[in-house]
Amino acid sequence: MRNLIAFLIKNSSWFLFILLEILCFYFIFQYNSFQRSVYLNSSNEIVGRVYAISGKITSYFGLKETNQDLLLRNAELQNKVLQLENRIHDKESDSLKTQSIIVDSIPTRHFEFIISRVINNSISQIENYITINKGSNEGIHNEMGVISQQGIVGIVRAVSPNYSVIQTVINPKTSLNCKVKGSNNPGTLVWDGIDYRYTNLEGFPRFEKFAVGDTIITSGNSGIFPEGIIVGVVEDSKSQSDDNFLTLKIRLSTDFSSLKDVLIIKNNDREELIQLEKEITTNGR
Repeated sequence: MRNLIAFLIKNSSWFLFILLEILCFYFIFQYNSFQRSVYLNSSNEIVGRVYAISGKITSYFGLKETNQDLLLRNAELQNKVLQLENRIHDKESDSLKTQSIIVDSIPTRHFEFIISRVINNSISQIENYITINKGSNEGIHNEMGVISQQGIVGIVRAVSPNYSVIQTVINPKTSLNCKVKGSNNPGTLVWDGIDYRYTNLEGFPRFEKFAVGDTIITSGNSGIFPEGIIVGVVEDSKSQSDDNFLTLKIRLSTDFSSLKDVLIIKNNDREELIQLEKEITTNGR
């Protein structure tokens, strides 16, 4: 306490000077309107700048919370967009059957159709597959035929509860019995791995009549596809090593580069046919 008193006494002249300065400024601004207005304007400017700087600092430290809030709102909007897209897709899928001439030509007593969306598609590989968003939970299993509104697509080869993988006709491992529309002599549809827009019908009898532009359809022999599913049209032909047969170049009717929706064909009689063929094989032994 004694040191504090000694300090005040020692610097009393400075404290007196500061006090007098404050009183002078007070009287100047209190009784002179011009000086008071200058002071108020200046102080407002200073205070405003201080508030602006402090506001920027506060906003900067609040950016993390703001960004998180924006991300949450963006996620909510994305979910709503996806829900709307799914509703639109469902509406479009409902009309897929009625719009398809191919489906109208299939006897519905023996066949049912499961509509699905393509979620992954390859066209530039040697072995091409597509993935769809439905699986065993919707009744899909291996060896089911798959078509589009345009024509044949492929065969189901792998199934999980919610997804399926389809081996398309632009895969060398796929071979199907097909024929020229109006003919009863089938050939084997095999892709040569060159162009996804074309495939070949091998083993077509030379004596059969055909012309460029003729339609190629499924023969119905496999039980996977019903007879009459459109495959494509004849564009060219060439001789095979066996002079009795030709290879026809077929332009596929399905555009695999823009494939979005497919129909999986369920043959209600297929299990009966397989069981009957097994019995014949067993009895033959």
